[in-house]
Amino acid sequence: MIRCVSVDQMKRFDAKTIEEVGSTTLMERAAKAIYEEIEEKSKRIYIISGSGNNGGDGIALAEQFILNGYKPYLYLISNKISKDAQCFLDRISKYEHIYSIDKCDYRADIIIDCILGTGFEGEVRDNIKDVILKINASDAQIIAADIPSGLSGQSGRASIAIKANKTIAIQFAKYGHVLMDGKNYVGELIVKEIGIKAYEDSAYIVEDNDVTLKKRNNNTNKGSYGKATIIGGYKNYVGAIKITNMGISALRVGAGLNELAIPASIYDAIAPHVVESTIKVLSDKDGALIFNKNELDDIIAHTQAIAVGMGMGPNKDENRKIITYISENFSGPILIDADGLNAFEGELKYLLSFKNVIITPHPKEFSRLANIDIKDVLKDEMKCLDAHLKDIKGTILLKGTSTIVANSSSRFIVSNGTPALAKGGSGDTLSGVILGLLSQGIENIQAAYMGAYLCAKAALKAEEDFSQYGVLASDVARELKNIIK
Repeated sequence: MIRCVSVDQMKRFDAKTIEEVGSTTLMERAAKAIYEEIEEKSKRIYIISGSGNNGGDGIALAEQFILNGYKPYLYLISNKISKDAQCFLDRISKYEHIYSIDKCDYRADIIIDCILGTGFEGEVRDNIKDVILKINASDAQIIAADIPSGLSGQSGRASIAIKANKTIAIQFAKYGHVLMDGKNYVGELIVKEIGIKAYEDSAYIVEDNDVTLKKRNNNTNKGSYGKATIIGGYKNYVGAIKITNMGISALRVGAGLNELAIPASIYDAIAPHVVESTIKVLSDKDGALIFNKNELDDIIAHTQAIAVGMGMGPNKDENRKIITYISENFSGPILIDADGLNAFEGELKYLLSFKNVIITPHPKEFSRLANIDIKDVLKDEMKCLDAHLKDIKGTILLKGTSTIVANSSSRFIVSNGTPALAKGGSGDTLSGVILGLLSQGIENIQAAYMGAYLCAKAALKAEEDFSQYGVLASDVARELKNIIK
């Protein structure tokens, strides 16, 4: 896993390290780390530096090139620079290729962006906006020092930002590298260690080797891998294929059995599409599930994990009764999505107080659950989550450009997502995958981030045949077999 920190955490880690080694030493380390990642040092290289410490990294980087016999072009956006930046500028003051930005022709082979740092928020000033646009319009390879200028290191939001081919992050990845707009601007992300220690818990970006399934023993049977039950469906949202995909997905990741518990009145629509799963019909009224204690008790007694809420329809009172009863009487994990979440509007804390629950909202669903404006959610997802995850028992998976999986103590970011997943049914397939992992006894938070990672990986594989435009949820479900293999 890759450690990923907030802007405030990075400031605290920086400050603590500076107390130990000094600010200029730390800046020199950052410059050396960036220098190591420049592969073709003899090419025409422009370093464009701003007025803050990110600009100081750029000036210190120029010194590294000079000391090693290369001749970069250093362009300064401002005469007013930080104290540490001035220290390095004084050391190379006699170097012949130091210019003000108005002298830049942007005809470089490589442009290294050292203009704005991770703490930037808001709108880029006009003079810097002009520089960013010219860099982006150039034919150069663009390398960003720590973060592309104009991109928020905290939220990943940007209106105008450097579109880098490569970003060299100092010591840790930042939230902004992978959230919201971040992946549009960062390019290849490389994290370079320079001796800054993390003194607090942080988030982690999930990688391939974090998603592992145990090797199976020969002396096992379907009961060894759990039964996964899906409760959902409604006459106006039959969604036969979606529900079937959920079941297939649960089985593809290793569940031993899958059961679809649906309203009796939609059995005829669902049954022709179901081959590998079994069907349990439940009481309904006008095509919507209704609370029936005996039926729920039977489900609870014979399953290892439950997913509930998908296509349950608008009958919030009955949906709420069903979900609340399950949460109070089932000791296994419960995944709640879609209409199951809508039954608890404004009650995020209550929903996350359930002892063994995973909820999987998209940002709009989260805004309804937390009773906050969707704009506030999108402004800073991680900050928004942090404000609502204190002293809770459950796990939340917030869908997005990168998916965030969190509980009261841990944060994981699944950053390998693709726009191919922006299609109806993708969330249902995800729920099925997580459910299948849960049925095998995998811990809630691990099942959630593993499921999100596997679905993203499967979607990327499906893109090879269908492009980002043509991938369907069923394609993701089918590709899971190749990803698991």
